[in-house]
Amino acid sequence: MADKQPAVAQLKTEVAALQEKIRHLEGKAVSKEKITVKTLFRWQSFSRPYTKRTAKWLVYTLLLVATIVLILLFVHEFFIIAPVLALAFVAYILATVPPEIIENAITTQGINTADRSYIWEELDDFWFTEKRGFTMLHVDTFLSWPRRLLLLINPTDKDKLKEILARYIPYRELPKTSWLDHLADYLSAAFHKLTS
Repeated sequence: MADKQPAVAQLKTEVAALQEKIRHLEGKAVSKEKITVKTLFRWQSFSRPYTKRTAKWLVYTLLLVATIVLILLFVHEFFIIAPVLALAFVAYILATVPPEIIENAITTQGINTADRSYIWEELDDFWFTEKRGFTMLHVDTFLSWPRRLLLLINPTDKDKLKEILARYIPYRELPKTSWLDHLADYLSAAFHKLTS
């Protein structure tokens, strides 16, 4: 029994030394991975699509909001008036304030946009769309927020981006759309026709 205690103590010391070596080697592996991150493609873009609105658009928007507010007043739905006015205010701000220019980059580790970083394990798939003269890169994520990254790109860079991104995440030929996307596109097109 006495012989076993020194042997156990020696084994514990050896295990502790091995664990320390493992921690040290894992630390080196992590630092090597950080060093080898390379930027594959970099570009600047607006943070969101932006079209300068005319006075006609402003008048139609004001008339639409006033009509909705009057209807809500007549049916005594006073609590719904505040969200309608808030949405109108947001639409006005988005239409009058130009977006900022942001830096975007695709690296060997993921996508960096607007000072946020998304690693490949957080990203699902990607596709491209054209709306109002803008070419957009859509990247779905596995995160709860944001569910989708929307990045404005130069149309000439589309093939290059497709080639780089397809190495890491799947490419979708047809965009992923829901009934809400279709409704938003329809209302946007209808309102655009009305104000043009």
